[in-house]
Amino acid sequence: MLPVTLADEGVRQRRVSRILFAVLWVIPSVLAALQLTLIGDASGTHYRLSTTLVWQGASWMLWGLWSQLVLTIVDRVKLDTARIAPWIAIHVAVSAVICVINVLLIAWLDHVFGAVGRVTSYAFAVRVVLVNHLDFQVVLYWAVVGAAYMVKFVRRFQERDRAATVLQQELASTQLEALRMQLNPHFLFNALNSVAELMENDVREAQRTLTRVADLLRLSLRSAGSSLIPVWQEIELVELYLQIARVRYGQGLDADITVDPSAVDDLLPSFLLQPLVENALKHGLAPGHPDQSIEVHVHRDGAVLKIIVEDNGRGLDGLLTTSGRFMAVTPSVDGLGIGLTNTRMRLSMLYGDRYAFRMSNLQSGGCRVEIRIPATDR
Repeated sequence: MLPVTLADEGVRQRRVSRILFAVLWVIPSVLAALQLTLIGDASGTHYRLSTTLVWQGASWMLWGLWSQLVLTIVDRVKLDTARIAPWIAIHVAVSAVICVINVLLIAWLDHVFGAVGRVTSYAFAVRVVLVNHLDFQVVLYWAVVGAAYMVKFVRRFQERDRAATVLQQELASTQLEALRMQLNPHFLFNALNSVAELMENDVREAQRTLTRVADLLRLSLRSAGSSLIPVWQEIELVELYLQIARVRYGQGLDADITVDPSAVDDLLPSFLLQPLVENALKHGLAPGHPDQSIEVHVHRDGAVLKIIVEDNGRGLDGLLTTSGRFMAVTPSVDGLGIGLTNTRMRLSMLYGDRYAFRMSNLQSGGCRVEIRIPATDR
């Protein structure tokens, strides 16, 4: 099924407006028929309800036709203060024509059905309708014009509001994609530096690492069209990245990734975990040191998805506060690098004030990053 565009929605609304303006006159038709039946019975002139429905229905439903003409004029004649005189002239001329035709037709209906009592001629019926109905017909015309312009202005406001919403969504999507793409070269430069170091000592390992880099880039491109991806897909990216990172940090780097089975298909921002893991390696751990570890935990707690990355490195260098309280929107973080600054900006754009971001030192040593976002299924 093709998506509904703003133009399609506008056409649908105009069609609905025309239908409403056509059938709305059924209500006064029925009321007038009932009134005439009751008044006629009270005055001794008896009319059947079926007769009055045809009679008054024909009189009122004339406006069902005229309203279509009015809507067409409203669509084509703009209400512009700079050209108000031609606008008034057009509507005065149209109202005069419509009111004259209505008077003649209503008089003919009254003459046929005998509504004016002892009517002896059609000319007399015309004079009676002129006296009793002409002013009302003029008021009806301008009421229809006013209602038509009101509907048009409301529809135009809704279209502009929807267009603004679409533009905001497209802008946010573009900004998110720009932020996400900023991470790719940032990561790629670091990975290529690792490959360059290997080229002098272990060409085969450098080739294998370069293959892993290609695989990681391929996975990242697979999610390029989506700002949110499933947890399992993000874990694939992190595992490939850790394989590349071991080239620099050695096989002594221990990485433990734990994912709650209930959270495997939950959605989270693409490339959310990789900058956190990279930050732990860059600022917490040291290449070549034994017994270094990184733990990644993703689990669901009710309506909240928790992402935790911990390392056993040297911890924070005083650039970050260690508040024990979660701080939504305003994080307990200062002096963030590209990866973490990018991550927080993306979280803010995607979730507004519905996320939490905290970094702190562990008592046993090392750093802990915890992010909480709304849990959403794929």
